[in-house]
Amino acid sequence: MAKKKGGGGGRKKSSQSRGKSKGGKAGKNKAGTERGQKSSAGGNSKRKKQLRTASDSKGIVRAKGKTLMSTASGTVISKVDVGTKRKADADSKSEPGKKGETTLTAKKQRRKEVTTLYNELINPGRTRKADACVNEILDILSKRSGTLAEYCSKHIGARVVQACLKWGTRQHRRQLLTGFKEHLPKMAQDRYGHQVVLKILLYASKTSTERKPTEEEKKAQAQNIREILDRFTGKNLHATFYHRYGCKVINSIYFCEAVGAKEKRRMLHDIAIPQAVALLRPELPGSQPLRQLLRSSELTEKQRKDVQQHLLEAAERAIEKELLGYDIVHLLFQALCDIASETQLTELAEKCMPGAPYLLSSKPGAEALLRLLGIANAKQRKALCKDLKGKFADLAKNAVDYVVMIRLATTIDDTVLIVKSMIAEFIQDIDELCFDKYGHKVLSWLFRPDDKHLFSPYERECVALPAPTSLKAPETRRQELVRAIKPSIRKVFLARPLEAAGDLQAKDLLAAYLASDWDAELLEALLVEAEQAAQTSDFGLLDSGTVTTTMIVLLKLQPDKGRKPDLASELWKRCLEPQLVAAASKRCAFVLLALLKAGDASLRESVLAAIRSKRAKIEKAAAAAEAAGSKVAGVQKLLAEAA
Repeated sequence: MAKKKGGGGGRKKSSQSRGKSKGGKAGKNKAGTERGQKSSAGGNSKRKKQLRTASDSKGIVRAKGKTLMSTASGTVISKVDVGTKRKADADSKSEPGKKGETTLTAKKQRRKEVTTLYNELINPGRTRKADACVNEILDILSKRSGTLAEYCSKHIGARVVQACLKWGTRQHRRQLLTGFKEHLPKMAQDRYGHQVVLKILLYASKTSTERKPTEEEKKAQAQNIREILDRFTGKNLHATFYHRYGCKVINSIYFCEAVGAKEKRRMLHDIAIPQAVALLRPELPGSQPLRQLLRSSELTEKQRKDVQQHLLEAAERAIEKELLGYDIVHLLFQALCDIASETQLTELAEKCMPGAPYLLSSKPGAEALLRLLGIANAKQRKALCKDLKGKFADLAKNAVDYVVMIRLATTIDDTVLIVKSMIAEFIQDIDELCFDKYGHKVLSWLFRPDDKHLFSPYERECVALPAPTSLKAPETRRQELVRAIKPSIRKVFLARPLEAAGDLQAKDLLAAYLASDWDAELLEALLVEAEQAAQTSDFGLLDSGTVTTTMIVLLKLQPDKGRKPDLASELWKRCLEPQLVAAASKRCAFVLLALLKAGDASLRESVLAAIRSKRAKIEKAAAAAEAAGSKVAGVQKLLAEAA
């Protein structure tokens, strides 16, 4: 115990001693600081004194960090901090006799000479004619040592030449094309030069839009196009096509209106058909479209396999070079996906699904993606949905991509993912989608899939493509999606049912909805608005041919007898019977004919009896309508039915 106490005391003592030592050091530091300040003050005063008394012959005294210039009497006349940049004297860069003006190097002078003319050319308020400016620019450039093609590889050079093509005459454009002709493939692969090639293609193929082009202009156009196409053949075509900038040029040439269909086929076939097949069958390339050629019996089985393998390699190379954004590449993918095996499609999907959104920019690309979606695994589909986030509603309203949206909804097993992404975005824009030309088809498929009355053979064929990696039962998937979106669609139709029945697009969605669920509340809302329209003098929307068609379709969709509400009897009692004469002389006559077929025997007799009792009035109203220029075929059939 004694030892422990001793040890504790020792530690305490040592801590105190440390405190003392720290205090001693602090005191020493403080004293040293004071002495340093005094010595510094003394030193400064000594230096100032020396400067004041200095009177050496040079008149210059150097102090730490400063240079002071003084006269013999000790007066300081200037002070300059060491390390501070001084402005150059104005005369050091000025031309003789022009004080303040900088001297340009020869290179900058040459550049300014052209850019001044370029600024004048693109200025709408220029005083000279555009062709005069172009003449002067081309004259200056022709006297320089470098070629025009080399000049176009620079940013300013490309801009200047593009302006000359835009504002120049036909002769100027022809002159530039002749000068560039031998360098077009190389320029097409240049960062700035490819923009010049695109402008050459644009203006070389351009003719007057306000009048019919003359024969001379047509010949000049054909000659220009021929000279451009001749430079992109063989190795030049392949090297340019598989290049980041060159593919943009080839894409523009392929879709140029001035290029004939045969030349387009030749260009595409040079890329898509292997050389071995092209040499053995020289008559094939250009003879027919690529997809038709691949299906034809003219190719042997070995040749077809060679083409198939070549297309796969071309597609993989396009993916490697990041060329999926060009429509001409989509044509290769479309042709490949049509004939590829499941193994090849799986291999292709692994490589191209990260860039799949680019395929949605064209119809061939979308058709290729339809097949790839059936092969893609769950992870790849999920990544695609993530890439398309925020764009589902716009894609559903697109004339090309709406089929892809249907395919997504019918192939992805993870319905929770679809509901949280695609369906959620549909709900936000549901009003517009219900009345959209293509959007309503996506929604209609959920209620009535593969209905031949609502969808074209092309749409049904696209959605029915094989999907071996989709494992969930189609009906289960459909019901889960319908459960999520049905309330939003119902809300839209309850707000304006007759308007929906009179819309060319929404009527199909309304029919699909009621075919899946004979909604009593929705039908009541439709009957209420139809009843109000029947009470107007012109029958409002009820006299619309679209509403007439919708009513006939709904009467055919009506469930078996006993299911409420009975649309046929309610429509007769509330809308047509009270205004029978007016209704029979309008388009509603076709609805009355449909009632005779759709209703039961008692309803049929009731309708016929009412028509017979008012036959004279109906005939008179029909004659008046015919005299006014309206068609009365419906009322004539109705009267014949009641005879």
